[in-house]
Amino acid sequence: MFQKKSWLFLALVFGLMVLAFFLPFERIAAHMGDLSVVSVDSSLNGWELVSGSGSVSLVEGTAPAKRLTDESGAPRADWSYVYSLILTAAFVGLGCALLDLHGRRKGWAGVICAAIAFGLSFYMVFHVNATYLLSAKLAETVPDYASYSLNAAPGIGFTIMMMLSSVALALSIIILVLTPKVAPQENLNHTKMITRVGVLGAIAAVLFYIPGIPIIPPIYKLDFSSVPVLLGGFSMGPLPGLCILLIKDAVGLMRTTSMGVGELADFMTTAAMMLVASLMYKRNRTLKGALVGLLCGVGAMVVVGAVANYFIMIPFYVNVMNMPLETILSMIAQVVPPVDTLPKLILLATSPFNLLKGVALSLVTCVLYKRLSPILKNL
Repeated sequence: MFQKKSWLFLALVFGLMVLAFFLPFERIAAHMGDLSVVSVDSSLNGWELVSGSGSVSLVEGTAPAKRLTDESGAPRADWSYVYSLILTAAFVGLGCALLDLHGRRKGWAGVICAAIAFGLSFYMVFHVNATYLLSAKLAETVPDYASYSLNAAPGIGFTIMMMLSSVALALSIIILVLTPKVAPQENLNHTKMITRVGVLGAIAAVLFYIPGIPIIPPIYKLDFSSVPVLLGGFSMGPLPGLCILLIKDAVGLMRTTSMGVGELADFMTTAAMMLVASLMYKRNRTLKGALVGLLCGVGAMVVVGAVANYFIMIPFYVNVMNMPLETILSMIAQVVPPVDTLPKLILLATSPFNLLKGVALSLVTCVLYKRLSPILKNL
């Protein structure tokens, strides 16, 4: 009875999160000259930020939101991709709540989706504050553009989104705990499963904060924070492994220096390797099965890393963080001289690094798994 009612509440919460997306997400105060003379307030909701249709009200007219610049004169970071991810997480969570009919999987799906929404909202609340100046492009429509300053801060939409995602996260965990198991694995009860995920997630998060070994500085560094993820995938299965990875990268977002790009890249490449390796090992629980799974997982990591860097990561640095491609290529060329184009960067730097990283993670996992397997089973 509780399970059925709780899923109705969860669906309602995700629905409210979607509606909250249309409330003010960014509150902007516009000042001109002496702050005591002119002060104009306006707000932008999530849809306006994503669609680029928002504008800031000024005394002389309006300023398109995407034409704001920071104090150095460079275009400001476009946060719309983050809002899109939050809204996507809400829709995915709602779909999982209403359509998934496979017992416990609904609980995990709800936890993951709500955690993504909460993590992104929390991250944005503490990082969106900034001071902007109007761009010179507005000189024709706003005569006194040079004397304006804009102070941006999170709006009520952020607050409501974070509150609702917190409720969804808590409710999803409750459902996950109370939902009967569909296919028990290794005769483990759910409490032990949560304990394992929590312990391995904490270890992975701690390792994530340890400085990596520079392989191709300053972008590519080798760290071993993904080893607990692989251990979790082997011992419990792919879904708990994803939860461990999510915990690690969510904690890493709190002190990110790359606006979350590094964490996203780590999540995509590590998830590809762990999913392939754990699924193959699940079919053949032998040393040979583990080695073949890790080998295929390394291949998946290289492929996903190449595609993600070519279409997502590098374009993000170029278009959002305003780092010219030539600057990125020159930094990599200091270590890998032949790199002078984006395809060469992927082929000669990104792919070899991911290959080296995958092999290193595989070796450490093979050494540790048999030794730690008894300890993991007793957690």
